[in-house]
Amino acid sequence: MSRDILAIDVGTSALKIGVFGPDLDKRCEARRTYAPHIYDRGKADIEPAAWWEALRECCAECGASLAGVGVVSLSVTTPGLTPMAADGTSLAPAVLFLDGRSHAQSAAIRDLVGERRFLAETCNLPVSGGSSLSSILWFRDERPEIWAAAAKFGHCNTYLVKRMTGRWAIDPSTVSITGLYNTARNDLTWNRAILRLAGIPEDKLPPLRHSHERVGRLLPAIADELGLPRGCSVLCGGNDAVLAALSGGLTEPGDINIISGTCDIANVCTDRPIASPDFNVRCHVVPGRWLTFFVLNAGGEAFDWFRRTACSELGEHEFYADYVPSVLNAFFRDPNPDAREAELPAYVPYLGGSRYSLEPLTAALSGLTLETTREDLLLGVIRGNAMYLGEHLRDVAELVRLGHRVGISGGAARISGMLDARRRWTGEYEYLFQDQSSLLGAAILAQFSQSRRLPGSGQVSTGVTQEAIS
Repeated sequence: MSRDILAIDVGTSALKIGVFGPDLDKRCEARRTYAPHIYDRGKADIEPAAWWEALRECCAECGASLAGVGVVSLSVTTPGLTPMAADGTSLAPAVLFLDGRSHAQSAAIRDLVGERRFLAETCNLPVSGGSSLSSILWFRDERPEIWAAAAKFGHCNTYLVKRMTGRWAIDPSTVSITGLYNTARNDLTWNRAILRLAGIPEDKLPPLRHSHERVGRLLPAIADELGLPRGCSVLCGGNDAVLAALSGGLTEPGDINIISGTCDIANVCTDRPIASPDFNVRCHVVPGRWLTFFVLNAGGEAFDWFRRTACSELGEHEFYADYVPSVLNAFFRDPNPDAREAELPAYVPYLGGSRYSLEPLTAALSGLTLETTREDLLLGVIRGNAMYLGEHLRDVAELVRLGHRVGISGGAARISGMLDARRRWTGEYEYLFQDQSSLLGAAILAQFSQSRRLPGSGQVSTGVTQEAIS
């Protein structure tokens, strides 16, 4: 008999949980924020204990709704590369996708292996932060004591699953872009030739499992700590963007999904791996499907930076609920928006660097004059972000026939006027807003697991209400 589902969504700056019934009706939800550490000229990481503490607090808040839970499913920020001792204890903070410490290792391993081989077999080129291969090599080179002590290098879901069940696991949707996984074949195997060239023993990596697979049951002490029934199954879980795509029904070639959160992510579903040095490829949780994965590291974070830097007198709510909508509304109500746009400064959107460059790229605003206003600067940032994703969609359209609808989720997509900006600068699509998609995707993964039916093309029925934005 199907039981309730505890879905856990571990994001860059917040953790959410939701308790869902077997039919995906949400019974309760809780959220806790935390702050990643960004320091020392581009390093970005977080103590895994922050994830755990946020989970404990969320479970305590939803305690009355946990009694019927029978399965725990994870949606996780990726990579969150964490070196761990044999008991799962973290030996260093988890390295986040924003991290810029391993540019040298990325360049060196590309030269050693060859970019053509990486693209043909792993479908992705190593870069700092986004590629765990580069981060692992950084630990070997710069922190040899951690390298020697580490029993496993795993991702965010590895850490949490190990703590919950005592067992190691990692899944294709999170390891696809590491440079270590056979992404083109997607056959639950590490690329041993690259491991050998990199000098990384395979036993330092967790065993590969499908995202929907049950890794084990909650340890009794952990069940008691979190207020969950003993015996709950714990799934391996998957990448948050992939599960967001699943929740939006992104299962057919040409389907498009955009996540507009701390970072902006554009996904296109394909029925074959399409490798490029200009974007990533992730394995879908749906068999026989891959996702192009194009990331703007500082999407929504760029707006937060703008608020702190140029609008420090405004509180967060006033900025997002009033100021940004008023700026967008004034632009779209302008009698000649084309002429207005011609006056805007150009924004190069690398405030958080780039996942697709070996160089630590930075952002720039150009075309400023004495007449440039604060509102012009904000519109320039919004336009630059939107156009960056639009370029990716145009590139992929040359390889895959794209659909006309875009499922969009995330906090920035809720801002009044922002979807009009998407239509103008990302592309003329029909945008469908989807709420809490990563969390729902984790619940859908558990639903599949409990029904003993693998997710498959044409089988996804999410139950999510989609709102067409016109």
